[in-house]
Amino acid sequence: MRNIDIDRSHSFAIVREIGERLRALLQEKPELPPSLEKQMRRLRELDEAS
Repeated sequence: MRNIDIDRSHSFAIVREIGERLRALLQEKPELPPSLEKQMRRLRELDEAS
């Protein structure tokens, strides 16, 4: 991989864009299959009980 010199403003813009895209992806919550959702609920219950 080559090293590419970019100035501070471009570097900040790239980081900001990556952050915005990650936030958008993380906000989307895919639907889980019912069996997996049941297991996740059970895991949360066990975690809270301990």
